[in-house]
Amino acid sequence: MGVDVRGLCVTIGGSRIISDVDLRIVDGERVGLIGSSGSGKSMISKAMLGLLPVNAEPTGSVSMGGVEVLGASERALADLRGRYVGTVFQNPAAALNPVMTVGQQVALPLRLHYDLTRAERAERVRAMLGKVGLPGEAYGKYPHELSGGQQQRVGIATALITSPRFIIADEPTTALDSITQRQIVDLLTSLVDDAGAAMLFITHDFSVLARATTRCYVLDAGRIVESGNTVDLLAAPATAETRRLVGAARSLTLHAGVGEAKEPGESKERSDE
Repeated sequence: MGVDVRGLCVTIGGSRIISDVDLRIVDGERVGLIGSSGSGKSMISKAMLGLLPVNAEPTGSVSMGGVEVLGASERALADLRGRYVGTVFQNPAAALNPVMTVGQQVALPLRLHYDLTRAERAERVRAMLGKVGLPGEAYGKYPHELSGGQQQRVGIATALITSPRFIIADEPTTALDSITQRQIVDLLTSLVDDAGAAMLFITHDFSVLARATTRCYVLDAGRIVESGNTVDLLAAPATAETRRLVGAARSLTLHAGVGEAKEPGESKERSDE
C-alpha cells in the first residue's frame, strides 16, 4: 500500500505542531521517520491513522492506498485501520489489554473485521504466534505473564494478523534492552518483507533505524529537515539535527546496528529472549 503525505500541517490550540510535511512510501518499502522527543513524530503517525486529538486542526493531504485520510468518516477509517494498516506501539505493556489472554488479543482484529469461526480465528492466531517466535502455551497467557520482548512479539502478531499492506511501527523498541531491541527489529522487518508490506518505522535512534529501513526522513520541530538513504545519512549527515542524532546513535550500546541497513528481502537470524 502506497502512502503519500503532502503539505501536512497540524495546529493545536493555535500552536503549529507539524509544518508542511511531505512524506512518501511506496508499496513494499521500509522507510524511517526519526527525530528527537517532542519533534512531532507520533503526531504525524496519528494524522496518518486518523487519530489526531479532537482539538487538532490538520490541513494538507494524507493518502493511503488512494484513500484520503483527512476528513474521512470514522467508519471508513476504522475499516482502513483494521484491514489494511497495522500498528506496533511503543510500550507493549500499555498497548495490550491486561484482562485479555494473548489468544484473545491477537484474535480481536479478526473478530472485528472478518467473518470467521472461532476455530478459524484460533488456527490463524496460533500460526501467527509461531511466526513471531512465541511458544504454543503463550496463547492462553496474560500480558503480565510475559517478558517485555514477548509482549512486543504479541503486539507485532496483533498488528500483522489481518495481513495489512502498511505497518506503522511507532518507537517499538524504546522500552526494551539493546539485545531484545535487535531481535524485535529483525523479526519485524523479516515479517514485513515476507508479507510484501510497506512500513514506516518511527524512532529517535539511528542505531535502530539503520537495521529497520533503507530510506528515512529527519524531523526537527515539526518539519522535515533532511531525507535520503539511511546509510548515506549515517555516513554524511548534512544538517545539525541529523548530525546530533547520528552522534547519539554512535554512543549507544547497539553499535552493531549502525550502518547495517537491512535490504528488503534480506533474511536475518532470529533468537528468543
